[in-house]
Formats: sequence, structure tokens, C-alpha cells
Amino acid sequence: MRQTIYAYPWDLVRMGVERSMQEIADAGIAAIDLAASYHPIDALSPRDGVDLFTSARGAVHFPARQERYGRIKPHVHSAEVAAAWPEAARHAGKLGIDLNAWTITLYQPWIRDAYPDSARVLPTGDRSGSGVCPANDDVREFLVTMCDDFVDQFGVSLVRLENIVPIFDFDWLRPRILVTVPPLARTLLNLCFCGACTGKAAAKGIDVERLRTTVTDAIAAEIDEAGASASADRATALAADSELQAYAADFVNASTELVAAIAAPIKGKARISANLSASYTALLGAEKENALIAGFIDACDQLALHPADPRNGAFARMAAAASPPREISALMPLTGAGPAGPGRFGSAEARSKEVIEMGATELSLYNLGLVRQRDIADFAAAIARDYP
Repeated sequence: MRQTIYAYPWDLVRMGVERSMQEIADAGIAAIDLAASYHPIDALSPRDGVDLFTSARGAVHFPARQERYGRIKPHVHSAEVAAAWPEAARHAGKLGIDLNAWTITLYQPWIRDAYPDSARVLPTGDRSGSGVCPANDDVREFLVTMCDDFVDQFGVSLVRLENIVPIFDFDWLRPRILVTVPPLARTLLNLCFCGACTGKAAAKGIDVERLRTTVTDAIAAEIDEAGASASADRATALAADSELQAYAADFVNASTELVAAIAAPIKGKARISANLSASYTALLGAEKENALIAGFIDACDQLALHPADPRNGAFARMAAAASPPREISALMPLTGAGPAGPGRFGSAEARSKEVIEMGATELSLYNLGLVRQRDIADFAAAIARDYP
């Protein structure tokens, strides 16, 4: 069983890049998934004492070459943190470890702040406070250029795209939600009504304003009548709206198109891994959504499973059925280690068994700087023993 490990460049800088890379090699771990861009975070590390790293609006964490970019220019956190990248690449080469680029894609508040027109727009007309849209041309140009930049500079083996399919979750920014937001309302709130999305829909003849009114009325009714039997009738009516189906399908396809655009310039140099998140089954039906998911998987070289997603089994079967079959990787938070207990993801051992039975051939341990060194070494050794 191949194992990789997620890592933050600021932890490598603090603990020492050479020491960290040697630790990974000594544990028998085949690759480091090093963060190239990241969302807002307050990260507490127990390594070498206790350390708190804070990034209020997210940033780029490698030495991006500014002159390569178009309208959206990289906001590099600091030269000190970015310096971990060339050192990690050098030591990875010496140790025979693959260097992967862990890339947060659309949850980039710093982009939304500097380029407000790139933000996702809720059906209500409110801009997301932190997320950008995969259909926006400037966002696409930036992500394509950024991935090509670090692959070209550092010989990255795999680009690990995280959450390139947007999901309505208030983006972690201290939400204040005191009412129930039912599943159908959440699905509708996933839809984006930014200028890029509405412009493309209007060009296809979709009545965007009628659609917006339909969606916002349904969201309001769902929240007002949470749990009421009328919700089933409402879902049936929405699923019969051909313009809404087309709009939802186009939004899913925007992410697939973005994956394909990122993959094109690095083809033959680095592979693409991506995960799925949002679901539109309530609007599209299972057959249509599965066809869209199959198209998304076809755009990737590897499908990444997120822990505790009830659809993982279905995703894994679709990856296996692709032509050629796609590799399956699984994110493995080591939250079962230490006194914190297994938390919301369950024990790492149980989760490993589950995803391996689904066909995963790679486990990506999370996270080098967030757990104790012995927890990583013990888990990696147990996996190597039980799944040689």
C-alpha cells in the first residue's frame, strides 16, 4: 500500500526541511503532499513544542513567478515559508520521495477580496465571503498558470486539487446559522449566479431571472418549512425544470472544464488528482449526475476520497469502471492518534480498511505537522505490515 503525507511548508521551515524529509523517508512514506496554496487556517502543531500558525485569508506558499500570471497575481504569504519548496524538491530528489503539490483551488478569500467579481454569487445575489467560481475566466487562468508554474519549477509528480467542485458550507468563516438549512436548500445554495455563470446560461437561452426567482423562492420555503411534507412536492417540481437541470449541469461541468484546463499544459509532466464534494442528485436525478461525475473522473488521473463521505463506495466503483481505470487515493486524517480520540472521522485503522476494500491503492496521511512524530511512524508501520 502506497502512502503519502500532507505537509505545510511553514512546518517544514520550523522543524527543518532536511530533517522533515528524512523523517518521511524513514517512515517508508513514498511522497510528500506539500501545500502550494492554502485557505485561511489557525494550525496548532505539537511538534518541537507547541506552535500556532495563522493565515487570515489564505495565500500562495511557493515562490510563484509573478511575471507569468495574468490579471490575478499570486499573493505569496512570505518568502520564508515559500523557501521550503526548493529545499523540499532538492531533498525529495536525493531521498527518492515524490513531491506532490497540495493545491487549494476555489476557497481563496484573498482572491475574492482583491478581485470581487471572481467571487461565487449565491442565488440571493450575495457574494460569497471567501469562495471563487470555477467558471470565472480569470480564476481559471490563475489556477492553470499556478499549477504549471510549480510543476515547471520543482518537478512535481502529482497536482492534488482540493475542493474544485464548490459546496455551500459558509466557507468556515464563523457562520451564524440558527435555523435548519435542509438538504434541498443546501443543494440550491450550491448554485452560482456570478456574471460568468449567468452570462453562459443566458447565451444558451436560459431565462436566468426566472430561474433565480424560482431558486430563491424554493430556498426560502425550505428554510421556513423545514421538515414539512411540501418539500417532496417542491423537489419534484424543481427536478422537472429543464432550465434548472441545464444550469446545474453547467455548474458541475465548469469544475470538470477547469480540471481539464489545468491538466493540459502539464500533461506528461505531472498527474492530476481531485476530489468530489457537492451533490446535485435532487435536481438532476442519479443517472444524469452519475454521467457528470464520470466526466469529472475522466478528467483526472486519480480520484481522491474524502473520509466519511457516504458516496465513497459509488465514487470508487465509477473510478474503477473508467477507461482506463483511475487510481483511488484516500485522505487519512490521523485523528485517532493521541488523547483527542477519533473525532468525527472515526479511527484511522477502521477507515483504512474501509477504503482499501473499496479499491484504494494509496493512503494520504494527514498531517505531518499536526500530529506527533510517533503517531505517524506507528500508523505508517501498521499499514505497511497489514497491507504490504
